[in-house]
Amino acid sequence: MADAPKRRKLEKTSEPVVVSNHKYYCCRCGTAYSRQKGYFPVSHSPMYRGSGYLPICSNCIEELYEQYRSMLADDKEAMRRICMKLDLYWSEDIYAMVERTAGVHSRIRNYIGKTNIMKYIDKTFDDTLYEEAQAAENERKSDSFSFAERPEDTEDGFDDSVEVDQELIDFWGAGYAPDFYLELERRYKSWTEGISVVDPTERSLYRQICLLETIISRDAAHGKAIDKNVNALNSLLGSMNLKPAQKKSEADAELDNMPLGVGIQKWEYSRPLPPTPDNMKDESGIIRNVTTWFLGHACKMVGLRNSYCQMYEDAINEYRVKYPEYAEEDDDTFLTDIFGDSGKNESDGNG
Repeated sequence: MADAPKRRKLEKTSEPVVVSNHKYYCCRCGTAYSRQKGYFPVSHSPMYRGSGYLPICSNCIEELYEQYRSMLADDKEAMRRICMKLDLYWSEDIYAMVERTAGVHSRIRNYIGKTNIMKYIDKTFDDTLYEEAQAAENERKSDSFSFAERPEDTEDGFDDSVEVDQELIDFWGAGYAPDFYLELERRYKSWTEGISVVDPTERSLYRQICLLETIISRDAAHGKAIDKNVNALNSLLGSMNLKPAQKKSEADAELDNMPLGVGIQKWEYSRPLPPTPDNMKDESGIIRNVTTWFLGHACKMVGLRNSYCQMYEDAINEYRVKYPEYAEEDDDTFLTDIFGDSGKNESDGNG
């Protein structure tokens, strides 16, 4: 029987094992814990750099979150209020990640855990306030009625050197930047082709179209959403029958109801055929030959007496052979015409 393996003897150390009696207390409920890990959430905020943990235990944070949920009646606002209280970074992206896993883990613990990932690990609520201020500033600049902001413009993004007539301000309304007025007027002239619009309803629709087009161009340049304005513009174009599909259907309906002669006359008056250039003229005669020998011959067969038939008859007459007509029966003349002088001499010799 094989010997059983002997156990390894543990070496004795002279240093005794010291069991720490240090306790960690929650600053809200006062509960003592033997360690921070697992009971206190991890935090990388400079306020808690000494311990690396929040001073409030996880249970108290849950209670605070539920308290704010009841008071604010909004989960997102309650989460943001907890972040503000504990100096945690607040982000809509993190909250969206938490919402996708809602019901599996505690929302507030899940959110605090995701603030410690590499992308957000060094951020606090101060970064939230800074980012929100920057977003508000960008929103204010994009909402200002300046069509194009240029470095050489003034601090407000407007070119104050451009003078706008009072007539333009009265037509478009007050409150826009000078370059915005100029862009509106340029688009209005493009739509109306410089023709004065008498109907006030039609003029108002053109004005709204130009305003929406300019706003869409400005928002697209700033990376903002333009879906609502594009839908509003399409509705306006549809109300004025200016969509390409509407124009095409109206043109097709007009052609279907138009007699052929009226259509030819309309096209001849509006878009007459230009004179044939020298390089396109019928120098080889192919058009004349087709007209004469095909169209003229067809007219001749069906009995139509027109210019094409006459061209065919004139051309065929050049190749037609006619027998001579004689007033009296004269054999000598007949033979002369057929055989010439040689026929006549042969006739005299036989006689």
